[in-house]
Amino acid sequence: MAVEEKLFVRKATGLVREIGFITAIIIVIANVVGLGWQKRVFQFTGLAPLPENEYIAGISPMTMAFILGGIAILLSVLAIAVLTAAMPRSGGGYVVISRIVGPFWGFTGAWLEFLSIAWSFGIIAVAVFEGIYLIMGPIAFGTGFTTPAGISRDVFLFSVGLLLVIAFTIVGVFGVKLTGMLLQVMFWIPAVLTFFVFGLLGQANSTTITNGLSTLFPGVSAQQYVDAATNATGTLPSTVVAIQDQAGAVGGYWGAVGTALIGAYFAYIGYAASTFVAGEVKEANRSIPKAVIIATLLIIALYIAVSSAAAGALKGIASVTVDGKEYSLLSAWSYMSHGGSIGAPSLDSVGLPDVGLWTTSVAGLVAAGIGLKDFNVLLVVFGVFWIANDIPPFILTASRILFAMSFDRVLPGPLANVNDRFHSPINAVIATGVVATLGLATESGVFDSGKSWNPGGNLVLQGTLGSVGGVGITDLADALFFTLFTLSLVILPLRASKRQIFDTAPYKPGGKWGMVLLGAAGVIANLFIDYELLFAPAGDFNLGAPRTFDQLWGLWFVIILAVIGMVIYIVHRRRPGVNYATIFAQIPPE
Repeated sequence: MAVEEKLFVRKATGLVREIGFITAIIIVIANVVGLGWQKRVFQFTGLAPLPENEYIAGISPMTMAFILGGIAILLSVLAIAVLTAAMPRSGGGYVVISRIVGPFWGFTGAWLEFLSIAWSFGIIAVAVFEGIYLIMGPIAFGTGFTTPAGISRDVFLFSVGLLLVIAFTIVGVFGVKLTGMLLQVMFWIPAVLTFFVFGLLGQANSTTITNGLSTLFPGVSAQQYVDAATNATGTLPSTVVAIQDQAGAVGGYWGAVGTALIGAYFAYIGYAASTFVAGEVKEANRSIPKAVIIATLLIIALYIAVSSAAAGALKGIASVTVDGKEYSLLSAWSYMSHGGSIGAPSLDSVGLPDVGLWTTSVAGLVAAGIGLKDFNVLLVVFGVFWIANDIPPFILTASRILFAMSFDRVLPGPLANVNDRFHSPINAVIATGVVATLGLATESGVFDSGKSWNPGGNLVLQGTLGSVGGVGITDLADALFFTLFTLSLVILPLRASKRQIFDTAPYKPGGKWGMVLLGAAGVIANLFIDYELLFAPAGDFNLGAPRTFDQLWGLWFVIILAVIGMVIYIVHRRRPGVNYATIFAQIPPE
């Protein structure tokens, strides 16, 4: 009687190490520096305008959020760098968590992370055209950008975003080499223009901002924005007063920082991008740790610098004092544009133009104010390219998670097939593009209240697939995944069964207990982010507003997605002929 042979690991992945050190750094920077840093700088007000004379040490809440968030992210990055050096395989955190914490947690965390990244792929595909919509018309041409006749804005954004998803998915099919070449071109163009933006922000003052507004929008002044936010009478709107009277509702400066941390985390997401393609990076055990640390430090420095410069450009302009509290264009425009505030007057309702209040927009106002309006076309290129830069890393990272799980035989086998010519897991790339359509729906707003597919304002749709809830869901999934990722560093030195991985790890900072402490710091940092996402003061992308448990649609949706992943895992683990104990006792082959 023939003995049934049990299958456990394949002899080779089929992937090729074609990514160099510089490209590994660019993958991280490009995956992080996109939409967030341009837009989130000003999302700090919480429930009401924040007086600028209440800033601690003159630091805006968004800048403080980038500082605190940067510290949290760096702790997580250091822990992840040590782990990836020990197991430099494509799939990144999935491989690490499944081998150290356990295969069940590895699959569940990676499943949510895959959905988050693929979802974000769709979000950014729409955001590229959203950036054109918000930037090109107002700052480049002084007029609004309109959609084709007969097509609503949400449907238009969904459609053009779909075209972009298809185009970049095709590029991903042709492999990491072509994707890397495209990324190099897309990265250096906006990187060079960044210095131009800093130069413009350095020229900002009351005169240049006022001149810029009146140049782009004749008859409009900075004072009008401040007057609209403060009722022009030296008093705050009654809705703001009522909110401020609620103990702890606003929380002053630190409440605003708490709200801003949500936006800051969104802006930092992607810091571990290179770890997901570690199996395709040359000398990955040495290159990856250096790449992610260097890239993260550069990103933190950029975010602190640009948020300080952008906030400083609007601070103190057209200032109004109410009960000893100073409000200027910075607090007024942020409040009305991005505050997520209850009762905040919209700019449309007061007849004032809204250019999105992005960093790009502020630079455009300054350019127009100093007679360089024609250069604003370059700013559009700057803004749009930085957003589009996110997309190639999204394809690489999400598809490699699917590949790694399929390689371990806990997802259908074809997802691990690698094309011999392009060295690309083609099926996994295509699957990533398909899931990205959820992100398209999220950012385009087709599920928002009163929009195309949600005319009745269904709260479940709004809270899960709407433009606010959808982004919050991806952030929470990311934070949960990286909590498990950093927890792996706590467990690795303490588990006798993982002694071989520990002994062969090229980096052991502080030895056994140093690694435990570093991992614990990373876990605490990520748990802090988890808390902020759920319980920070109400504002954009906050899953905890309203905070009654039965209304946390985003949290419930993440739980549902996790359960779906658990079912998939359990079903596949029951297949005959596969020795899963052997699979998860070993690190995947090269």
